[in-house]
Amino acid sequence: MNSLESKVVTATKWSALTEIASKLVSPISTMILARLLTPEAYGAVATTTIIISFAELFTDAGFQRYIIQHDFTDDDDRDKSINVAFWSNLVMSLIIWGIIITFRYPIARIVGSPGLETAIAVACAAIPIAAFSSIQSAIYKRNLNFRVPFIVRMIGIGITFFVTIPLVFWLRNYWALIISNLIQGLVAAVTLTIFSDWKPKLYYSFKRLKEMFGFCIWIIIDQFLSWTNNYLDIFIAGKKFSQHTLGIYKTSINASNKMLGMFSKSFIPLLLPTYSKLQNDVPQLRATMLKMQKHFSIILLPVGFIIFLYSDLITKIFLGNQWTEAAPLIGIWGLIHCFSLTINRFCSNAYVALNKPHISVILSSLFAIVTIPTILISSQYGFQTMFVARTLTKLWLLSLHLITIFLLISLSPFKVIGNILPELMGCGVMIAITYSLSEFCDTIVLQTVSMTICFAAYFGILFAIRNERFIIKNLWRQTVKSIIGKFRQ
Repeated sequence: MNSLESKVVTATKWSALTEIASKLVSPISTMILARLLTPEAYGAVATTTIIISFAELFTDAGFQRYIIQHDFTDDDDRDKSINVAFWSNLVMSLIIWGIIITFRYPIARIVGSPGLETAIAVACAAIPIAAFSSIQSAIYKRNLNFRVPFIVRMIGIGITFFVTIPLVFWLRNYWALIISNLIQGLVAAVTLTIFSDWKPKLYYSFKRLKEMFGFCIWIIIDQFLSWTNNYLDIFIAGKKFSQHTLGIYKTSINASNKMLGMFSKSFIPLLLPTYSKLQNDVPQLRATMLKMQKHFSIILLPVGFIIFLYSDLITKIFLGNQWTEAAPLIGIWGLIHCFSLTINRFCSNAYVALNKPHISVILSSLFAIVTIPTILISSQYGFQTMFVARTLTKLWLLSLHLITIFLLISLSPFKVIGNILPELMGCGVMIAITYSLSEFCDTIVLQTVSMTICFAAYFGILFAIRNERFIIKNLWRQTVKSIIGKFRQ
């Protein structure tokens, strides 16, 4: 095993352990919070999220990706660039937070939430807090060091149980989530800084900032287009529909993302730093992309199909009866998003790693050309229509990525799809089993049994294929060995 592979394996172990530990707890906290808070409360938080995410486009300014991707000449060059990124990030975030506080009343009206002015001003304190920790986070990712982020995640889990849930019991409104988010961000920033080898120094260079700007400007444009594509529907839902509908909409997306995140978040952070180390070796980059995609899809694809096939059961268990109207939305988004993660994310990180961030801008623009009018037109026909139309636009982006990665590094779309063909066959069997048993499975217990049979059939199909069997056994051995080794430490 070469040095890079060793680092990737170690990083994957820490990242996977983080997700395993957090996801053992996350469903419990989600079940509690969803039953204590109304969709209106989640709708209010969604409003603040729109504003915070938009502001962070300009505070981060692409510095994170620059630090992860750039090939510095030496340690001094790296440290000076990091300092410039850190101070630029922090100062800009404080300025933007001040602007938001000053103009909180018109901002609240623009996002369709008059009455949330104070909540917006307080919640946006998350912007400078996130700015303080984002550069530290980039350093850990660049070095493929996920041990400290593991510690931060564990602290965050503790805050969820010992701060968030008690606050929700006490306040019973969106303020509990806002306060908890600020506490988690502050603790993360302090912890990342304490354990980091790099500490901020009083150094700044406008010349160096100008040098970084050539790369970062493309990231800013790409992030702005991505924000538009990702949040325009939420913005319209807030303006055109009620806070209740907005809460249902945002929670449906978040629920699907969290369930898929149980498996994706241990891989996604590794893509850019791993690809970046192979930016001068395209054949090895292609091989690495396919290998990581294969390992990723073995678990992610069946989870996405299960979310789609058993969305009613999942919604009842994790969110409660007051969220039943979210079930079809959770199912549709979960299915489409698993393909987005399996293909789009593996391609998009390669563009930045190869120092071609402008490609992401072009693709985001082409995506926006379709997405924006689709959302605007479909919203005229009701909330459900808008959601389905918005979700299906992800297929357009998927096709764009497949074409682009072929033109960029000669990685054929047939190779990418063929790489996960056994997993797709297994998912096809899951669909057949689910619909065959649907007439007989009319209780939670029987539906759970049906879901278990689906998973068993899926892995049975893969085990019948020699190469798939080898990969699954190897992943299982590494996971068990990693968990045992970390607990012994």
